[in-house]
Amino acid sequence: MKSDLRVVSSIRRWFGRLRFKSKVITVFFPLLVVSLITLGILSSQAFSRSLIDRTTRNVTDQSELILSRTDYIFQSVETTANIMVTNINRLYESSPNRSDSTIEENRFSDMMQSRLMIDLSIFREADGAAFVEDSGRIYTSYPENEHERLQLSSDMIQQVRNANSYGTDHWFEMEKRAYLTPDQTSPVITLGKMVIHIDSGEPIGTLFLFVKEEKFSAFLHSVDPAAPKAYFFVDKNIQVAAATDKELLLQAVAEPLRTVLKQQSANSQARAFSYTEDGNLTTIAPYNRMGWQLVNVVSLKVLTSDVRQNVQLTVIVGLLCILFSWLGASVLSRVVVGPLEQLTRAMRKVFTGDINPVAEVRSEDEVGIIAESFNYMVHRVRELLDTVNHEQNRKREYELALINAQIKPHFLYNTLDTIYVLNEFGRNEEARDTTKALADFYRMVLNKGRELILLEKEVQLTDDYLSIMQIRYPDLFRYEIDIPSELNGAPIPKLSLQPLVENAIYHGLKNKETRGFIRISAFSIDDRIIVRVQDNGIGMDEAQINAILSRHSPEEETRSIGTYTVLQRMHLYFGENYGLSVSSTPGEGTIVDLSLPMLRKGSEGQDV
Repeated sequence: MKSDLRVVSSIRRWFGRLRFKSKVITVFFPLLVVSLITLGILSSQAFSRSLIDRTTRNVTDQSELILSRTDYIFQSVETTANIMVTNINRLYESSPNRSDSTIEENRFSDMMQSRLMIDLSIFREADGAAFVEDSGRIYTSYPENEHERLQLSSDMIQQVRNANSYGTDHWFEMEKRAYLTPDQTSPVITLGKMVIHIDSGEPIGTLFLFVKEEKFSAFLHSVDPAAPKAYFFVDKNIQVAAATDKELLLQAVAEPLRTVLKQQSANSQARAFSYTEDGNLTTIAPYNRMGWQLVNVVSLKVLTSDVRQNVQLTVIVGLLCILFSWLGASVLSRVVVGPLEQLTRAMRKVFTGDINPVAEVRSEDEVGIIAESFNYMVHRVRELLDTVNHEQNRKREYELALINAQIKPHFLYNTLDTIYVLNEFGRNEEARDTTKALADFYRMVLNKGRELILLEKEVQLTDDYLSIMQIRYPDLFRYEIDIPSELNGAPIPKLSLQPLVENAIYHGLKNKETRGFIRISAFSIDDRIIVRVQDNGIGMDEAQINAILSRHSPEEETRSIGTYTVLQRMHLYFGENYGLSVSSTPGEGTIVDLSLPMLRKGSEGQDV
């Protein structure tokens, strides 16, 4: 333990003796090198993994499309064979005595060839067709060649017969042969189907349909130029059945891919999967109809070539960063350390609370500019602090004005409903008075946008509000207003009394079993005016009083926001020494006092 401490102490002393440039190099060069190496390795792995995953998804999607198109060919050829079998039966029914003469036989041969060619022109998925009678006569949709007679010695007809079921389609693997093919140079896959006489049930012959390998390899050319191209089909014998590279056709697949394909072929429930081996990304998708497998092989080296270029670029950038860092450390060690120390001392003074320009650097280089900017910044900070304080006050004023401007729509709606009901019952005078009170109320509320009004106008506004509410609730309460005339000129924020009166009605008197009473009065104490709103409602306890003076009250959200807004507006316009106080006794009532400054009459609309 002591030896470790001595080593640490020695390192500290050694580091402390180094020059500024050497310290920068010692600290930041290892961090820079390690960061660049880590970034290169992680980014290379991440990009490689992302490329492989994206390529796998693209290959899988492309494989599904290829298999879908391939399945369409097989289905279409099988449908074509069924239609041809029906048409061949009709030809035999229409020519019962064709064997009686050579003319009839030639006529039937022409009709058979025409029928095959017409069907192939309608169903273009098949490239050729041949019908072999049991007698050995061959009818083809293409010109016969000298090798057609070799089919008689082949086992293709016997394989079709061994299917032992009329209507069964027998597919032969892809192969290149000299007989029963429209093109001896192109591999074909062949469909064989027995033709049975509909009336007698006796075999007539065997129908063969041929599909060239080009039909399948055409799908293996991706329309996306960026997509992998190395697709090929492998048959049940693990030989290439179709491929864009014609040199691979009908060739056995090499190891180790051959072993993987055998295992997949033996698995009846195999699914498409991908794996990496020997520097290649291989994707295998089964095609169960023929026992084929669609294979795609992509070189990982080619796939990740862009990643290697990015790594090389990262190395080059890293070396340049190291070089520039060394040059920067040299410059900093010569011209920055001294002026920086002076600037640091000035900053420490600012940290202690001295926000006067104290940086004494006089150089005209970058550090001098920084020092000059620092001095200007300190000066601006002081100005901005004053501006922020002023703007905060203005912001509070705007927020409170916005809240205050949101006159509740239900008050207007309910009052209009009351006027409607009074008219319905023929109480026209009360309807007239209510309409007048409502108009006076909103005229005073708008007040040309002024926020401070005279106390007598605020009382008048509140009187209009109480008149309307008393008409709506005639048996709920009565009220009294007693404001000395010498206090009428005192300024007060608009709509300061109305929220307090509304709270008294809805939360103090409405739940009271007997008729209640509201009294609004005012009196002066020393240099301030007290406006009091008093009710004999159900009252509140201490917790409820604290709640309504806070921002939110979970039980009485509307009441707390209204009272809180009045309190904040009083503070905003007149300062923290003025505001609102609440005293209440449960079961007896509540008293709310507004504290206003004793200002001269005529302060209405003053910009506070």
